[in-house]
Amino acid sequence: MTIKTRKILNFLAVSVVTILTGCNSHDIVGDKVYYVHWNEGNGKNKTLIQGADAETFKELEHSKYAVDKNNVYYEAGKLKDADPKTFTSILDYYGKDNRHAYKGGDKIDGADGNTFEVIEGGPYSKDNKDYYFDTISMKVSDLKTFKILNQNSDFGYWAKDKNYYYLSGKKYPLADYETFDKIGNGYAKDKLKVYFEDSVVVGADPKTFKAIEYAYGQDKNAKFKGHYKLNIKDPNSFEVLQFGFTKDKFHVYDNDSIVEGADPATFEFITGSMWAKDKKSYFYKGKIVSYVDYGSFRYLDYNYAVDKNNVYYDDLIIKGADAKTFKHIEGSQDGKDKNGCYRYGEKVDCKVLLEDE
Repeated sequence: MTIKTRKILNFLAVSVVTILTGCNSHDIVGDKVYYVHWNEGNGKNKTLIQGADAETFKELEHSKYAVDKNNVYYEAGKLKDADPKTFTSILDYYGKDNRHAYKGGDKIDGADGNTFEVIEGGPYSKDNKDYYFDTISMKVSDLKTFKILNQNSDFGYWAKDKNYYYLSGKKYPLADYETFDKIGNGYAKDKLKVYFEDSVVVGADPKTFKAIEYAYGQDKNAKFKGHYKLNIKDPNSFEVLQFGFTKDKFHVYDNDSIVEGADPATFEFITGSMWAKDKKSYFYKGKIVSYVDYGSFRYLDYNYAVDKNNVYYDDLIIKGADAKTFKHIEGSQDGKDKNGCYRYGEKVDCKVLLEDE
């Protein structure tokens, strides 16, 4: 076999697997019906559909849905109260009959099948009396003024009518319909108020308020986390770090508390960990770890760290571990040194590690 031929065959094999991983259908074997599904790890899988009538069973236009003379099915499950005579699939994940509507295998709460329609592929849908988010009735207070603000998630799905704003299907009072809009990162505002998710941001100035990143915002006077005003000494030098930590030119903050002893000019987190450092100290979850040797400390991975004297799991010294010979086992919570083996920072029999290889 030539190299070119081998490459072609390999390409075809990969292509077939890719197609099959997205393939779903049904098999009829004698008087039994199976839902057939594929995944890359296990290949073809078959699930018996209990009670299905093989003689009258047929897939619908969107093949995850199927019917027989008695029932409607989604994948391998039976749809509650669905009428096989009038049921139609709308999309891969939506269907309806003359009474009800469904998303996947679940009934949409209160939806009228006769007037039901999906809005731009979901997750919103509607009938002649309400709007729906996934399977939830939104109980919209005014259909005429109802407006969807985003069809794709922006830290939630936002909508409004003249009385309420709606976040992922749940409704909350708003102050001004005409000016209400989402501004990103979980925030929305109108000319009178600022909102974070389901709450009003008390004290925020809507005219100057803007979202910085998720759960953080600012106006001309202050910085905010969620719907709380932060006690920051210098808002003009405010910077969001990670894990709820922030800083200004005077302090490092853990949420709203000052991190004692931290130098804001040099404070930084070590990638992938809760460890941080400044020009003179190491910190774990915002607390100085005084017993770490600053010059030799190294963060390894998976909560392990070492300095010239000790091995650490989180900020705890692993008793008996040898710092000179300790090695973290890549991709695991395990480590070993000349004295033994460790898992989650506790000494274990090395056979445990070998058994899991």
